[in-house]
Amino acid sequence: MPKRQIKAILQIFLAVLFVGISVLWNLPVKPVFWGITPPVSLPEYIQIFLFFFSLVSAYMITYSALEADSPSLVIVKTIVDAGQEGLDMEIIKELINNDVLIKPRVYELDRDKMIYMDKDKYRLTSKGLVMARIFVIYRKLLNITRKGG
Repeated sequence: MPKRQIKAILQIFLAVLFVGISVLWNLPVKPVFWGITPPVSLPEYIQIFLFFFSLVSAYMITYSALEADSPSLVIVKTIVDAGQEGLDMEIIKELINNDVLIKPRVYELDRDKMIYMDKDKYRLTSKGLVMARIFVIYRKLLNITRKGG
């Protein structure tokens, strides 16, 4: 497993994009697959790039969200494992703590060079600031103003 997983995934996807564009560039102009012709103009290649970039961005954001257990998934899985007896609230409180939820995420942000330690405080790197701005813009677009909602 690579140390910086997001970077490795991005490199793999960029290699796939490069190879894919190279293959498309060298295909004949006649229909190739099910009557579909390969792109012939720069705007078509830009459209392919933008579509691919959108899919990769969505995948990377989803991957980073699923990389660590979410509180909801931990609770649901634990209740399912408890079966018909149900689950005491005290057990849930023991499960959901900083060691399970916060510390792994801080470690991953540090590992991915999104944050760094400055004296006794964590600060965003330029890469982390870009990611934070993406989420802020996304939340504004969806009109999400509450924390956690």
